[in-house]
Order: sequence, then C-alpha cells, then structure tokens
Amino acid sequence: MPFYKTYQPSPDLQDIIRRLEVYSVNWNEEADCPPPYITCLANTDQALYFYVNDPVRIVPAANIEIEAPHVVVTGPKEKPFGLLFGKDHLMLKASFHPTGTYRLLGMDMNNLINKGIDATQIWGNEITNILQKIRSTSSVDEMIEIISAFLERKKIENCRPAEPIDNIVIQMLDPLQDRSLDEWAGMACLSLRQFERSFITRVGLTPKLFIRINRFEYAMKLKNDFPEKNWKEISIECGYTDSSHLLKEFKEFAEFPPSRFYLQPTSGYSDFPTG
Repeated sequence: MPFYKTYQPSPDLQDIIRRLEVYSVNWNEEADCPPPYITCLANTDQALYFYVNDPVRIVPAANIEIEAPHVVVTGPKEKPFGLLFGKDHLMLKASFHPTGTYRLLGMDMNNLINKGIDATQIWGNEITNILQKIRSTSSVDEMIEIISAFLERKKIENCRPAEPIDNIVIQMLDPLQDRSLDEWAGMACLSLRQFERSFITRVGLTPKLFIRINRFEYAMKLKNDFPEKNWKEISIECGYTDSSHLLKEFKEFAEFPPSRFYLQPTSGYSDFPTG
C-alpha cells in the first residue's frame, strides 16, 4: 500500500523548516494505484528532496523527460510541470519556510524559480554520504532523524539570523490576511522598495505573485477538502472578484480548466499527497 507520513521538525529547525514528509509507493507491487504521473501546479513550496530508490523524471513539456538528481533543492514554481515517478518510489522531503532556504544557503532564490539544483553542488560528498545512510536503513523514522541531524548541523554552521521580514513572509502564508504591500513592508520595518527587493532575493517570487499563488493554493485545498462546494463559492471564499477571476488563475497556474480538477492527478490534491 502507498505510505505517507508527515513529521514536525525538531525545535532547532522550526524557524526554517515547515514539515518533513515521507511518501512511498511501489508500482511493481500495487495493481490499483493510479499511473505514476502527476502535474505539479504553481506553488510557493521550497524543499530539499531525497529520491531514495528509483529516479524521478521532470516533464516540462510533451515528449521531454529530464531525470532529477537523487537529492535536489527546489524553489517556488510560477507555472505547472509534470512529474513522472519511478516504479519503486521513496521520497523524503524537507519543506522550508518561504525564506528558510535563503537563510540556510544564502542563495538568491530568484535563481531557483521553476528550477531545482543538484544538492551535491551545495554540499558535495557530504550529501551523498547522507543518502547512503538513508539507504542503509529500512526505518522511515530513522531516515527522518538522519535528515534532521544533517539540517541541524548545517543550520549551526551557516544559517543567517532571522530578520523581521522572515517572520512577515511566514504570516503572509495565511491566505485570509487582507493587508496591502505597504502594510507588510511597514511591519517588516522596510520601505516598500526595500521590502520588494529583499522579498525577491529571499523568496524568489515578487510579493504580489507570492500572494496570488498562495491564494490559488488555498482555493485548490478548499476544493480538495470540500468537494461539495462549487467553484463560485470557493472563489468568493478565497477573495476573488468572481469565478472568472479564478478561471484566469487556473489558466496561468494549472494550464487546465477547473472542470478537470478531479480528472488531472496533481501534487497534493488527488491520490498523490505530495510531489
């Protein structure tokens, strides 16, 4: 049977890590599983992925498959792409807070929009050794402990101290917050221009695009959790001007219409709990 479990990060990691996840499914053994392909919609997620067994392939366009590294750091996505799992799929994932990757790596996150970077380019043989340790155990709890211990070490060695903007961006994940960018900037003790510039460096997206994608993610979650709600109800609840406004966001962030929501397997909103 497919296996999925989430973990809370240790207290030492909670200011940069949102959660840790394990997802496992073996298509060689599971006859009733849907095909091992999903569409990852635009999202604000930043993560460290370990693909422990079979590799995963990124499908940015029809008839194109790009094998992902076994350990990869990814940034936010402003457009959808396909993901083709290997037959024996075991994924471990550390999801960062929106500025957590920047704080840990000091990397301009604008360079990671719609992209991933091979983690060996960051940590070299050290991350390869971590992958081998993970492969040497069959306990998923121990796998998570190995990743947590590694991230705790890296945080002690390199993590930048938190600034007011880091906490503000976390607050902005609440899709029901109704504040102007000027208000957010003031709360971060920055001018609007400083706030926008720092936001792009730390998050990758512009503040406006971050808010749009975050609201779109919330609309998808509502539909997934409450299938009896129609799209008009959801658009109103999410603060869209009308359902046509939400339809426009679908065209940009999903590239399929709302009517295909239950027909198109997507990351986090179908039989697949995560990408």
